[in-house]
Amino acid sequence: MFPSKINFKILSLLLLSGLFLVSGFGCKGTVTQEQAAAVKKVTLEYWTVYDDVGAINAAVKKFQAYRPYANINVRQYKPEEIYDKLVEALAEDKGPDLISVPVRQLPFYKSKLTAMPSTIKDAIVETKKTATGGTETVINLRTVTLPSVLNVEREFFQTVKKDAVLDEKIYGLPLSLDSLVIYYNKDILDRSGVPEPPKTWEEFQNAVRKTTKFNKDTGKISQSGVALGLSTNINNFDDIFYVLLKQSGITLGEEGFAWTGSKNENPLRNVLDFYTDFSNPNRDTYSWNAEQETALDRFIKGGSAFFFGYNYHYNLIKSQGANLNFDILPLIQLNTENPVNVANYSLQCVVGKSKNQELAWNFLNYLANLNVKDYLDQTGRPTAKRAYLLEQKSKPELAPFVNDLLIAENWYRGNNYEAAKTALGLLFEDWIKTPVSDREQDAQKWQENAINRATTKISQTY
Repeated sequence: MFPSKINFKILSLLLLSGLFLVSGFGCKGTVTQEQAAAVKKVTLEYWTVYDDVGAINAAVKKFQAYRPYANINVRQYKPEEIYDKLVEALAEDKGPDLISVPVRQLPFYKSKLTAMPSTIKDAIVETKKTATGGTETVINLRTVTLPSVLNVEREFFQTVKKDAVLDEKIYGLPLSLDSLVIYYNKDILDRSGVPEPPKTWEEFQNAVRKTTKFNKDTGKISQSGVALGLSTNINNFDDIFYVLLKQSGITLGEEGFAWTGSKNENPLRNVLDFYTDFSNPNRDTYSWNAEQETALDRFIKGGSAFFFGYNYHYNLIKSQGANLNFDILPLIQLNTENPVNVANYSLQCVVGKSKNQELAWNFLNYLANLNVKDYLDQTGRPTAKRAYLLEQKSKPELAPFVNDLLIAENWYRGNNYEAAKTALGLLFEDWIKTPVSDREQDAQKWQENAINRATTKISQTY
């Protein structure tokens, strides 16, 4: 319908000379000031971390086919540097127009963002053939209605509305959505006499016992069953711990660890034991310690049997572990009738200091709604929109990653995610150091104090 390429220099000259023909108003005439302003050349800066830059740039080209006046520069930053870069750039009025924000940091970023308007103006540029065999360039101005809160609730998975909507205003939209899965090394399981990947947590513990190997001379871990129990060298340790809590009926949030049952039946201690036992040398499931490299690196190098990760880890594992014989399991559930998983994703947002907010929201809406199917097909990432779930479930390579998208939930919506993670890490360290004593109440008191410290620190981040 629209041309794939338009000569912008010619377009600009036509604008200046006033010879532009106009459509969209029921008549034709010379270009108006409004139309001239709408097609004035603009450059948007778009900063991202985890999103696929190649697929975004492909969307930019398609967006520009309709809007040759829009130039969009996409830059990728490391997660640990993007916020400082943003603060520095905003102080000099040189910040980006769009930025990708990890969902758990949206409240932290909120003061630097702007909420989505209900409508925006859009200018479509089209070159048409005339009756005499020539061409004419036409500008069509239109008003575009952007998604409402109700649209977000209906079209995206349930966690998106809870995460992206603050004070009844939409602050961003996702391109995809990840939930936790388990990668496993098929060769290690075979060599260790584990014929099938585990289906229950008890089977998982048994598989870890069989796949963990120790050096006979040094006693050190030579092959790890799984990386669990600590925080410092375990990717997404907080997400793993959250799903263990949630599967046991415990929520983690503003009130710390919340349990609706009786105090005497609170399973929190059991969950902490289960998680930390994998890093406790005194337990038979011991398979990990602080001396190990990161969990992902260890798995890629063939040094561990299981790895808890996300879809975005898949390409890293494929590219860096060329000879790794691995497969993927959906997350093990404690109760299959009440499945639980955690959502991990980013929201595409518009920066409050942007001088081109209308165009930025226009492109964001195009990327997250109109073009998102192409983005998903090109990247192989799990959908954040309900409409594409069944199609992705039918694809074997995507099925494990989309198995739990309907029930996946982001666990943190406070103001300081990093502080909350640190509090969990300190809790694990304290738990493993529980003193051995003839008096059971001494150990219980130690653990109770550790839980109370973590609860207080986490609550303070909201």
